[in-house]
Amino acid sequence: MSNEFTYKIEYEADKETGQIIATIPELNHVSSFGDTFAEAEANVREAALGYLEVLVREQKEIPKPAFHTDGTYLKLFIPTNV
Repeated sequence: MSNEFTYKIEYEADKETGQIIATIPELNHVSSFGDTFAEAEANVREAALGYLEVLVREQKEIPKPAFHTDGTYLKLFIPTNV
């Protein structure tokens, strides 16, 4: 089994703070934010990897990525030896 997964990221701008919110719906809507798209993506990547590590540690099923449509995707390498 491959330990590489690609999940769709959804971005939204917070109207009050101007920060970018990045969410991965397929991973229990894990989200994070940053001052730029790049910062938001880096932060949500870290949050997603933490979420996936817990699933692996607890021997729970890793959510399967949905069918690809238009949009931005994040490739994650999930450690299987946590």
